[in-house]
Amino acid sequence: MLSILILSHSPDIAKGLKKMCLQMVSGEVHIDAVGGTKEGDLGIDAELVLSRLEELSRKSDGVVVIGDIGSTIMAAKNALQMLGLPEGVYIADAPLVEGAVVAAVEASLGSSVEEVVKKAEEAKFVSKL
Repeated sequence: MLSILILSHSPDIAKGLKKMCLQMVSGEVHIDAVGGTKEGDLGIDAELVLSRLEELSRKSDGVVVIGDIGSTIMAAKNALQMLGLPEGVYIADAPLVEGAVVAAVEASLGSSVEEVVKKAEEAKFVSKL
C-alpha cells in the first residue's frame, strides 16, 4: 500500500485536506498529515515530520510527500537525509490541494509510486478556467 504525507504550516489545512483525500478513496492508500507546530501555531514540527516519514517508509510500498511552502519542504528534505534517503520516498513538486487529491486517487487505483508522483506534479498545469 502506498502512503501520502501531507505537510502544511496550518494544522487546520493539514487536517482538512487529509479528511478530503480520505473521502476520495476507500482505504487503498494510507494518508497522513502534519500541520503546524507542537503548540498548534502556524509552522511545521520538523521532528514530527521525521518520525512520520520514518514510520511510513517502513510500513509502505512507497511514500509521496506533498507540502505547501518553504519550511515544510525543507523539513521533508532534511528528514529524508537523516533517514538515509529511503528508497521509494518522494517529495512531489505539486500544488498542495490538487496534488494531494490527485495523488490519493491515483494511488487508490494501484499505480506505482513514481506514477503517483508524476500525476500529482501534473496537477500544477491544470487550468481552472
